[in-house]
Amino acid sequence: MPRPRDSKAGSLGRSATLTRGAAGAEWSRGDLLVVPVLLGAIALRIVSAGYSLWFDEIAAVTLAHQPLDHLWSGWMAREANPPLYYTLLKGWMALFGSGDLAVQLLSVAIGTAGIGAAWWAARRLGGTGAGLIAALLLAISPAHLDFSQEVRSYILAQTAALFACAAIILYLERPRLAPLAGYALAAGVALYAHTTMALFVGLSNFALFWLLRRDRPALLRWILANALVAMLWSWWAWISLGQAAGGDTAFGWITRPDLPAALTMTATVYLPFYVASERIVFAPLLALAWLGGLGWFAARDRRPAVVLLAALTLAAPLLLWAVSQRLPIFLPRTLFWAAGPATVLLAVALAAVPSRPMRGALVALLVALQIGALLRWLPERETEAWPQTLATIARIDPHAAVIVEGDAMGVAAEHYRQAQAPGLRIFIVQRPAGAVDRWAEGLVAAPHLDAGSARALLAREGRLFTLARGDYDPAWLFAGIGVAQPLPESARNRQPHLASWRVR
Repeated sequence: MPRPRDSKAGSLGRSATLTRGAAGAEWSRGDLLVVPVLLGAIALRIVSAGYSLWFDEIAAVTLAHQPLDHLWSGWMAREANPPLYYTLLKGWMALFGSGDLAVQLLSVAIGTAGIGAAWWAARRLGGTGAGLIAALLLAISPAHLDFSQEVRSYILAQTAALFACAAIILYLERPRLAPLAGYALAAGVALYAHTTMALFVGLSNFALFWLLRRDRPALLRWILANALVAMLWSWWAWISLGQAAGGDTAFGWITRPDLPAALTMTATVYLPFYVASERIVFAPLLALAWLGGLGWFAARDRRPAVVLLAALTLAAPLLLWAVSQRLPIFLPRTLFWAAGPATVLLAVALAAVPSRPMRGALVALLVALQIGALLRWLPERETEAWPQTLATIARIDPHAAVIVEGDAMGVAAEHYRQAQAPGLRIFIVQRPAGAVDRWAEGLVAAPHLDAGSARALLAREGRLFTLARGDYDPAWLFAGIGVAQPLPESARNRQPHLASWRVR
């Protein structure tokens, strides 16, 4: 049980209610076991990387190629995400190149740093065992592996959130300037990693206002630090508010989730099943049970740092769902950041199980479930195969005409054409009215055709190819004048879907 507060001191830094000091004070040889865990995490991520980028990752690489005076100006209003990750990727590509594996390694490095932050935070709260459990669970997590290979900013957002949590834990122990500055830096990175990280900062402030309510000097310093964070974020906040108020198409494609759908997405990110959770009919009940168990542990523990982690873990999906009733932003990837604090909280809870056999059995069960999910997901993770598809066309006709719909598809096709099939000719037809790829405007040099010119091209060439992805499908152009011939090489469950067209 935590000790009573020192009413004379009034400072949270002098209260042992914040952490069990013995848990984080002394180091042991067991702490060195985190080194092989981190090395194993790096090896697993590198060995399983190198596969085709998907649509959004190609967009990230394309944006990272833009000049810095574009990325950090009003030009970025075309994009829903802040420019920090693209800036980091730009510098990374200057050093290591822009090949698939090279750009994925940036996320591997960021994700590994996040595992280290989770280990430190869990160890500080629950001792050596808690730290190792947190590191191990993240190291073999399919969700963490996925996002720490993906060339997008979600892993940067989670890693920044974990570092911010670590800094807050220190600030709750002793409210000094150094951890407060660390939090402000991490919060700034989080806000410029992804727009939805405003929810993380908001929840952190809500929790700290309560936890620091009796220590006014510490609360005042906290408020001033967050005022600085808000001021530094104001440039991008203004852009995001304009996008949201104007019904920007950057958000319009996301479905507004009902409560069961929100709980299913929560299960996908939090539970050790990953994508399989989407196919489990009772996934919402599992998510509720999982959240209830973590909430129960925090209510019994009552240490402020544990309460903070519980507030982030439990309130994040609820707040995302509430906001999405007006502006849909709830996706597994926008909730992914909260899986970091949730894993730290879970590790501390497991380390607190008094029975060593029971504790070992629970950890072993979670590890087994994670490994099972990992083995099930790895063969299916490559959902798009752009280089293979373009190579298929080039084998049939090295100089074939390829029709895509919209500038975004043109960007994706051109990204791999130069390396895989430089002789192919990419042509872009405009998307139907109302469907806009604002982020991609002006970023592709391929010729643009209207519907009549595209049909004339088929008549002149006698044969051409189309690439389709989701609702980006130019097949409507050739109805009545052409015959589609799906190719055997493309009859796999990966996008883009390839079709050959001949004049009827």
